[in-house]
Amino acid sequence: MKFLYSDEPIIACSTSTLAHSAIAVLRISGFPDLKAFQPFFKIDLGPIEPRKVYYTKLTHQGEQIDDICLVYFQGPKSYNGENILELSVHGNTLNIERIIRLFVEHGGCREAQPGEFTYRALKNKKLTLSQVEGLDLFLNANSGYALDQGLSLLSGNLQEIYQELYDLFLKHKSALELSIDFIDDVGEETAKSYFDSSLENFTKKFNTLYKRVQPMDQNIIQPEIVLAGLPNSGKSSLFNFLLSDERAIVSATAGTTRDYLSETIQIEGVKYRLIDTAGIREADDHIEAEGIKRSKRKLSQSFYSILLINPLEMVDGFKELISQKFDLILFTHADLPGFEEAKKKLIIEFPELGPMGAINLQNAESNFEKLLLFGINKKYLDFTKDKPILLERHKSLILEIKKNLDSYVNTASYEQDVAILSYELNTLGHCLSELLGIISPDQILNSIFSNFCIGK
Repeated sequence: MKFLYSDEPIIACSTSTLAHSAIAVLRISGFPDLKAFQPFFKIDLGPIEPRKVYYTKLTHQGEQIDDICLVYFQGPKSYNGENILELSVHGNTLNIERIIRLFVEHGGCREAQPGEFTYRALKNKKLTLSQVEGLDLFLNANSGYALDQGLSLLSGNLQEIYQELYDLFLKHKSALELSIDFIDDVGEETAKSYFDSSLENFTKKFNTLYKRVQPMDQNIIQPEIVLAGLPNSGKSSLFNFLLSDERAIVSATAGTTRDYLSETIQIEGVKYRLIDTAGIREADDHIEAEGIKRSKRKLSQSFYSILLINPLEMVDGFKELISQKFDLILFTHADLPGFEEAKKKLIIEFPELGPMGAINLQNAESNFEKLLLFGINKKYLDFTKDKPILLERHKSLILEIKKNLDSYVNTASYEQDVAILSYELNTLGHCLSELLGIISPDQILNSIFSNFCIGK
């Protein structure tokens, strides 16, 4: 991440360079004087006022490049604390690339790296680490809940909870120091009362936060719905049915799907990745075997998993497959002769299947899709009703604080040596400082900014 420590002017498109649009916004940051760009504009840049929009022509060596609008944000009263110039240009991707190249080759700028504008905001103390993480979550959210939590971090609401917790920690720390340095002045009873009450207040506040850390094997930020089953179980048919599109190839030949297919499906404002996996069986073909391996990995990481069973075509591997945990099990091919007999035989062999309802996807009832999507949405609402913390760094730190706090409370119940208590309390304080963003190791920053778009 060495490039982030560069202070040279940077430029990037803050909208998109992947598709044409009516308007694109280019952002230039880190230049010392706006007049350095005077040769590119017809308007006199000297008297322009910050935060006002000006219409002008963008030119180079006497040739007009584009008609644009510009806005100047003067540091330190800007997004990242630096001088920023925003150009609203016509959004043809060739035009965007030409203008960026113009400022790189003739304007003393270089192209920004992902997250570099926001890193400078962090470096210049315009944003805290938690706000940066909130912005990352907000920009990459696939649901209203993730959007809300990202905005809560970005606007400082969740950060306020962390700050309140840290303030209570400092009060308790002062209580411990009181018992070390001023015990003769305040008296042992008063010092102990202050110590106990401050520890109780901190613990009570922390426990309300700890309740929001739920153990999740699934990725709730980008939840996945995984369709699994033996070959020819109807996975691809259900995949196409839910997408209302012939996205997956449907064939009677086993092993047609060699790797998983992925598409986005939206349910009640939440974007899920719908995944059609390769049929799980013993495979001699190397490519198919690799696809099955990936299918099993996807299944283990799924938010919502559906097992499809064609009782007329059972092969080795089903016993291992049924041992997995599924949210829903569907029998398919109910329209074929011998279906009921094969189903009854399979349930006798595997009683855990239970009396599941059969469905023929080619002639599915109109309410099937509604009921299926309702079940998926209900699980998501159940997961988010207690407002769980989504960011892994925050969750892991809160869990670490819980472990250290329990150890500290236990030690404080019997230990009289304040030096030992002080050491354990400092360990707890280190975790709280990381949660608040007071300290931020480089590897954390690398992880965060790798998710950012170029213009942010």
